[in-house]
Parts: sequence; C-alpha cells; structure tokens
Amino acid sequence: MTQPLSTRSERKREQILEAAGQLFVQQGFITTSMDEVAQQAGVSKQTVYAHFGSKDELFTHCIERKCVVNELLFSGLTGSNPRNVLMDFIGRFVEMINSEEAVYVYRLCVSQAETHPDLSQRYFEAGPAKVIGTLAEYLKSLHEAGVLTLDDPQIAAEQLLLMCRGIGNMRLALGLPMDQDDAACHQRVTQSVDLFLRGYGYQG
Repeated sequence: MTQPLSTRSERKREQILEAAGQLFVQQGFITTSMDEVAQQAGVSKQTVYAHFGSKDELFTHCIERKCVVNELLFSGLTGSNPRNVLMDFIGRFVEMINSEEAVYVYRLCVSQAETHPDLSQRYFEAGPAKVIGTLAEYLKSLHEAGVLTLDDPQIAAEQLLLMCRGIGNMRLALGLPMDQDDAACHQRVTQSVDLFLRGYGYQG
C-alpha cells in the first residue's frame, strides 16, 4: 500500500533533521553543507531545501527537535502534583543539557559567538528561551491557582533552571570531567526543586 504523501514527507523531514543533527555534532555547523546533509539523509538537496529554506533554519529546527524529543515543551508539564511535575521536567532538562550532543552544540555557539552571533541567537531562541517560556507558563498557572506566590513567573523559571544546571554542567562545558554521578545529580535536582517550592510558598 502506498504511503500517504504527508507521512512520506514527515518521514523525510525526520531523516533530514537526524542527519543534520549528527553532522553538526561531528564536524560543526560552519563546515557542514546542505549537500552533505542530503547525502547523509538519503534525499535530494532539493528535498532538504523544500523542508528547510536554509542551513540556519535547519539548525534552528534541530535544536527545537532536541527539546521536543526530551519533552521539554508544553507536553512535558502534565500531572496533578506540582512537585512531581517539576522533578520530572527538571530531570529531563538536566539529562539533556549534560548530553554529549547538547554540550557540543553549546560550545560550538560560544566559540562562534564573535564571528557568527546569529548562530548563538538562533540557538537561544530555539532552545533555552522556549524551555524557559514553557516552564514560566506552567508556573504562572500554579500562581493563578493559588499554589505558588510569584511576582514574575519568567524570572522564577530562569531561577529554577539555572539552579538545577549545577556546577557539573559548567565543568562539561569547559571540557572537564563530570564530578557527579547520577545519584548526586538527582539529589541536586531534588534539593533545588524543594528549595524553589518552599521559597514560593508551596504547601503541598
């Protein structure tokens, strides 16, 4: 049976994103060409451009895809217990930012910041800004429900994410070995979430 056009198109789109993500990590954004992406994805160059108008746009969608795969956009904040919801969400966030791929892309953007500031801007808007916005919307809903008392959900979201990022992620970004095991990372997340909730009046 012939696949629907939309299904085939979506499959090719995923192939392109997967291939581009691998190439960006393996050889960097600047040196990766759309021809190489097409070859790696097993599609034509025209197909790549039909889905993504430029390499910059493709990079943006690769960052967004990483957040979607790790459930760090709106679908990832569900549940009736705020503490459990935040623990799950922050746990996925920490796991993602500590991954080899995420650390590499972050270093890449920092190293190219002076010569390609647009790359850093795209990275920030497609990744960190969207995750912060997602968390801020959830925290706002908790404030409106009287669960938390917040002056500014956006600032609160930034506080929680940066607090949970931890020194371990900084070490990885600097090329130093991670000095915490999974248990220690989980403990940091637990302590940070509990401190955050107490600070904003959670009574659960």
